[in-house]
Amino acid sequence: MSFFKQAKKYGVPVVVGSVAAFGSAMASAEGTDLTATITKALTTGQTNYGLVTAGVITMAALGFGVAMIVGWLRK
Repeated sequence: MSFFKQAKKYGVPVVVGSVAAFGSAMASAEGTDLTATITKALTTGQTNYGLVTAGVITMAALGFGVAMIVGWLRK
């Protein structure tokens, strides 16, 4: 069966099931403090951003240093 025939056959039930699953998950999150959750997510994201930035700079410095050492040893 082709992809498009399967999409026509199963598309609506899959969408309805997904909406029901995600809708119930969101309904269970009503009792939580959303401001605290968003603040925690922002803090975590900023921490991850800082770690990734430091990691990229470190890898670039190591690559540059190794390239300089190899170039110096080839002379």
